[in-house]
Amino acid sequence: MSSEERVALRREIGLLGSFSMGFADVGADVFLAIGIVTAYAAGYAPAAFAIASICYISTGLVYSELSALYPYAGGGQVYGMRGSNDIMGFLVGWAILLDYVLDIGLFSIASAGYLSFIFPRMHSEVSFNILGYVFKTSFIGLTAFIIVLTLIILNIIGIKESSLFNIILVLITVTTELIILILGFVFSFSVDKFISQLLYFGNPARLSNVFYTGLADVRTENFIYGVTLAMSSFIGIESIAQAAEETRNPWKYLPRAFKLSIVSIIIFTLAFSVLGLGVLGWEGLTESVYSPIAAIASKIPVIGGYFSIGVAIVAFLINLVSTNTGVIGVSRVVYSMSRFRLVPRIFSRLHRKRATPYIAIIIFGLIGGLLAFTGELHFVAGLYNFGALLSYFLVNYSHIKLRVVDRDAYRPWKTPLNVSLHGYEVSIVSIIGLISTGTLFSLVVLYHPAGRVLGTLWVLAGLLIFIGYRLYSGLGIMKKVSLELLPPAVPYIHTAVLVTEDIPVDKVVSAIKYNLPDIHR
Repeated sequence: MSSEERVALRREIGLLGSFSMGFADVGADVFLAIGIVTAYAAGYAPAAFAIASICYISTGLVYSELSALYPYAGGGQVYGMRGSNDIMGFLVGWAILLDYVLDIGLFSIASAGYLSFIFPRMHSEVSFNILGYVFKTSFIGLTAFIIVLTLIILNIIGIKESSLFNIILVLITVTTELIILILGFVFSFSVDKFISQLLYFGNPARLSNVFYTGLADVRTENFIYGVTLAMSSFIGIESIAQAAEETRNPWKYLPRAFKLSIVSIIIFTLAFSVLGLGVLGWEGLTESVYSPIAAIASKIPVIGGYFSIGVAIVAFLINLVSTNTGVIGVSRVVYSMSRFRLVPRIFSRLHRKRATPYIAIIIFGLIGGLLAFTGELHFVAGLYNFGALLSYFLVNYSHIKLRVVDRDAYRPWKTPLNVSLHGYEVSIVSIIGLISTGTLFSLVVLYHPAGRVLGTLWVLAGLLIFIGYRLYSGLGIMKKVSLELLPPAVPYIHTAVLVTEDIPVDKVVSAIKYNLPDIHR
């Protein structure tokens, strides 16, 4: 075995680092989603976020169980392979990969966009002549591209440095968001104004981005469209699972990190949505669609004018963190897919010194960088939900199957609400997740023309790559080649103890349960 093959991912991430990955990728969505969702759902934006949170909570809890059960790089596709076959694992991984590439492009643009709040000249156009071809973009797009290149280098240097970077910026962001919420509710929030917003169920106007089916009135269809956009506030929870092989004590820290992310993100999202309606109203939030949190902060008495600049800086930072999490996630997904023979194995090659998947980081990081270079925030944002909801649907399905396939495996943490059916344990949480993600995915396909077309093309292109690679390698299409490479789940240890007649059996059983880990039966 070569020295390169002996290189392995290092376990350097703790609980705070894992939580930061989840919060960084999901927490940045709030800075974009509050204004956009309100533009369609109007006064019922909090209801839209609450409905979308059903998908987030159920899928997050499913990830909590599965990531501790299979703490391997790649997350969702590992669960798909284990529960079904390689093509299922590929579909999950390819869908997640789409969202990570879009994450890199979207949040690098958003990060640069918040800088333009401080430096307005960044909106001006810049052009390049390369080999006789003229390429045009804005300084926002150019800055976003430079951000992505910087993060590519950072992630090649190593995950420890990148994780520390996430932790510092997330702590700054959480502190600032708490300050905005406390000052906003105490000094700016109007209960009467908030209650008056409940009269507006959906935007009454016909809007250009919505594909109206005619099955309901305009207000209702706008609200439904708002619900599909609200899901974008909760995309990114899988980031924690992507670095499972680099997490210390994954059986302990991963479930905790998922649950912390779920609770904190829902609190911040609903709180900002309610605060925005009580301060600006739904029309005011719609007018401030590009900087809703800064607009809310500007209404705080005395310090609001100065505070808006600070909010812009914080928004820049959290979007920067989310871009970085996207680079981490996309590199780990491709690394895992390559290692399990779902894509060419060159992508699993690790840097000899840094032990990072540098080829995957460079190739797919640059794809995200090219999206960032366009500077087209609305176009990239319109594609964001497709891949995530498809992958979440398949992960919930895989969870249901894995309760059968690996029913004797030791689960350090399990989702609540389980029932016994024909000798198998069925998770109500994953059934709720399957139904909710499937419903929202169908609505995204129905109401988002760009996502419907380009998302489908991405899936078809991926299937062609998978089929071509597997046939060329002689691996077959429907086989479970990955099972030879994927370590099995840890089974329960059945403990047998010889007991003499003079010792009560129940006391021995109690002593074993008390002194041995719960992996023993």
